[in-house]
Amino acid sequence: MIVHTAHLVCKPEHIDAFHVRLRRHATTTREREQGCKRFDIHQNAENPGLFLLYEIYEDQAALDIHRASPHFVEFRKDTADWVSGRTWWFWTKLSAASA
Repeated sequence: MIVHTAHLVCKPEHIDAFHVRLRRHATTTREREQGCKRFDIHQNAENPGLFLLYEIYEDQAALDIHRASPHFVEFRKDTADWVSGRTWWFWTKLSAASA
């Protein structure tokens, strides 16, 4: 499994449109990509222009399929002028130590 998070900073004048477009992108990804196991979006309570995406993909191939998909390319094109910052992280799950 690949766990991926992203912080996207949206310009204030585009927050509402970005929110709608991001929801559509997340829904499309979940519906069309078998390798996408989770795609959650969150909006910061204090800073509505900050969005957190929490995504889980089956493996690297599933993530590669996502990034090459027409709906991903279209989403990036549609929102290119709305987003002022992007930060991505990839996570490795750690098992809890037994006592």
